Amino acid sequence: MIFLRQVSVLIGALLTVTSVVHAQSVATAALTPASVMSDAQTAYFTESISSLDALSKRASAWAESPQTLQAYAYAYVQFRELQLALLGDDEKRAKKVGGLCVDTLERLLKSKADFAEGHALLSACYGYLANLGGFAAIRNGSRSGKAIESALALAPDHARVLLINGFGVYFRPAFVGGDKVAGCQLFADAATAFEQGAETRAAALGGHDWGAAEVYYFKGRCARDAGDTATAATAFARSAQLAPSFKRAVKAATP
Repeated sequence: MIFLRQVSVLIGALLTVTSVVHAQSVATAALTPASVMSDAQTAYFTESISSLDALSKRASAWAESPQTLQAYAYAYVQFRELQLALLGDDEKRAKKVGGLCVDTLERLLKSKADFAEGHALLSACYGYLANLGGFAAIRNGSRSGKAIESALALAPDHARVLLINGFGVYFRPAFVGGDKVAGCQLFADAATAFEQGAETRAAALGGHDWGAAEVYYFKGRCARDAGDTATAATAFARSAQLAPSFKRAVKAATP
């Protein structure tokens, strides 16, 4: 009888584990790279870091996925959470999600070396990590620069590659190659590129296009810092029009 009870308990435990694994598989199967990126973008625009954290957990199985867009989407979630972590001065979270972003993309790019968007996003994550300072700043800044060089070699006129190059140049500390004036020019170039090719860009990422609202937001910031209030107002309004949920853009566009 004792043996039968033990077997019964063991079977029950196995069924529970199987049920949990199945539920997790179903939840992951319901996700698509485009839906994950879209949800991550919305969470970033609305500044909901808890939503990004939850999304990261749901898509965690994609961290080591051999499928290009699944791995990219997972890294993109970390990128968005990294941006908000830095915005909120949460260094611990920034290091964690930044590490997840670069680890996922470094792994992916070993087999997908011709994936320009992957190199660009890797550059962005390394670039934002460089802003944390410390001994790792020079290393991360250098890796950011090398990654964007790879992206530019593959797709020199791609709007998102130009945008992320702008991120790197604008936000990196000066001692590792940062230059706000040059970064602003890159944002202006990227804004021009974003005015065409949206369908092609979206198709390349499984149906999700990102970056246009942000490039106009940063174009507005550059103009505002330069004292050009008219250009700033136009750029902020365009950003808010493209992404009505983008809190910072809407605030900047409000007189």
